Amino acid sequence: MGKIRLLDDHLANQIAAGEVVERPASVVKELVENAIDAGASRIQVRIEEGGISLIRVSDNGSGMDAEDAVLAFSRHATSKIRQKRDLFSIRTLGFRGEALPSIASVAKVTLTTSCDSGESATRVSMEGGKILRVEETNRSRGTDVEVRDLFFNTPARLKYLKTVGTEVSHVADAVSRLALAHPGIAFSLHHDARELLRTSGDGKVLHVLHALYGRQVSGKMVPFRAEDMDFEVEGFLTRPEVTRSGRSHLSVILNGRNVRSVPLVQAVLRAYGTLLPSGRWPIGVLMIRMDPKLVDVNVHPAKLEVRLSKESECCRLIERAVREALQRQHLIPSAWTDPGGARIRRTEVVQEALDWKAPGDGSPRSSETVPMRSPVDEPALPRIGDRSSAVAYHAESSSKEEPLRVREAVRDPWEPQRPTPAAENRPSAGGQLHGEPEEAREMEIFEAEEDRETERRRMPMMQPLAQVHGTYVVAQSEDGFYLIDQHAAHERIYYEYFLRKMEENVSDQQPLLIPLTVECTPAESEILEMHRVQLHGWGLDLEPFGGSTWLVRAYPSWFPKEDAVALLHEIIDWLKSSGKVETSKVRDASAKMMACKAAIKANRHLRREEMEALLEQLDGCDNPYTCPHGRPVFVHFSTRDLEKMFKRVM
Repeated sequence: MGKIRLLDDHLANQIAAGEVVERPASVVKELVENAIDAGASRIQVRIEEGGISLIRVSDNGSGMDAEDAVLAFSRHATSKIRQKRDLFSIRTLGFRGEALPSIASVAKVTLTTSCDSGESATRVSMEGGKILRVEETNRSRGTDVEVRDLFFNTPARLKYLKTVGTEVSHVADAVSRLALAHPGIAFSLHHDARELLRTSGDGKVLHVLHALYGRQVSGKMVPFRAEDMDFEVEGFLTRPEVTRSGRSHLSVILNGRNVRSVPLVQAVLRAYGTLLPSGRWPIGVLMIRMDPKLVDVNVHPAKLEVRLSKESECCRLIERAVREALQRQHLIPSAWTDPGGARIRRTEVVQEALDWKAPGDGSPRSSETVPMRSPVDEPALPRIGDRSSAVAYHAESSSKEEPLRVREAVRDPWEPQRPTPAAENRPSAGGQLHGEPEEAREMEIFEAEEDRETERRRMPMMQPLAQVHGTYVVAQSEDGFYLIDQHAAHERIYYEYFLRKMEENVSDQQPLLIPLTVECTPAESEILEMHRVQLHGWGLDLEPFGGSTWLVRAYPSWFPKEDAVALLHEIIDWLKSSGKVETSKVRDASAKMMACKAAIKANRHLRREEMEALLEQLDGCDNPYTCPHGRPVFVHFSTRDLEKMFKRVM
């Protein structure tokens, strides 16, 4: 007997189900695509227990007669491909005839369909790929597909499914992308008794974006459009101030099909250029219409990846369209809007004078104020006279603390430096000390402390000389000179300071008199619901506010007040990618946000005393060499480098 034999249809369908039916979201996607191909103008999706116990998809499409209803469960049965040349001009979403038989082989499926305007309909019941019964029933024009007990006969597949909340978020994401691709269809999605998504079906993509992301994001969308002989490109993308940390919020729709294409997404990023911060992605949708003969959609089992015959031309058209649309916009962010798009009111705080005199420089300390004017785009800085920690600027903490000592590893970045009595009596170069023996002993103690301080230094002794373009501090040392990025340096000082304060006050909570409103997608809302208890343990109190909107009633005292909504979206992205997020990771991101906001910016001209204080505070940091984002703080030019540049040595 030979070794090669044909697989029976049931086993073949189960193997195909391994490619087509990965999780409940895969089932929803296949069934909804069938409804779209049937010409439906209204599609309702209902799931229970994340789609494991029940998935029901109802539409008002063309429906089927009794013969087609039974034939639809046969392998490779389709109404969309009739001959070989049809493969080169595919205009429908489903065409291989694998979805229904694959789903029926791993679940209990009931199909109810009618193709006329009367009440006559056909019901087909299947279990594990076998037809149980075919009967007549009543239904208006359209089709209902019920999928129960998914993977009931393949427990290995069932074991690897995630939690209910995770599966719901995947279903919501799949329906959301289909709604973006087909704005002319009214979609609704329900999980148990809760509505997750509803679109109007009026054909306007911006209205679908509003239903998914809310007014705060959809109000920041920039439309773009371009076309040439082969492609028509259009869509909506957010302004640079509204971004996310992952690419999942950027949908690519090709001829009505949601696809994954790295080159097309990279074309969008190239169009933004330096407008986007590193690691940030815009939100929006890119819609491409082209001749089906120029695209191959049959290269992936789930039809998510495609191949374009003129991909480089399409990428150039996308890049040009997005860049021109952004150039037409006034991209200066409003001072009333935070990075998440929410309108907020900022409190103006006048920066008082600073006394940056380093102790022991031999000059009297001035009592005059040192004005520190902030550029228009800088946040108001904390008042110098206030001894509360700099965290109060972001968390509005009212607790008072003792002044931080000059010699501490990390000091309050805005605490004025106060000279010690010994420093005030220190002689100038070549001078003599005039004072009592007790003062002489204090001087000796001070000099001994200085020796120990020199041994402790992480940086060489540097003397600031000047600034370059109000951005880089020039400082010299015994072995050459340094260029210091003043923003990166001050950002590192603030970052370590905020991080230490957060670790001290991790359990403190800040209730909000007026709650913050956070509008999420249905998938994000499900993630928040799933991790709500964990977030509450951090001091982050969230409350559903209807649909996919949430209220923030309280957050930890170390949360960045003016970036709370942006940080919450960061947390959602972390939870979506890894299923968990550590408190230390959130504190680290918060410290980075606050440090970046509070640090002095470029084009901020500093007096010499201010530059000296900046270097002294930087020397007290654990890592003075890079900013929190990894950029270098200073660059060293050695004496030998200078001599070689001027040909003093060869």
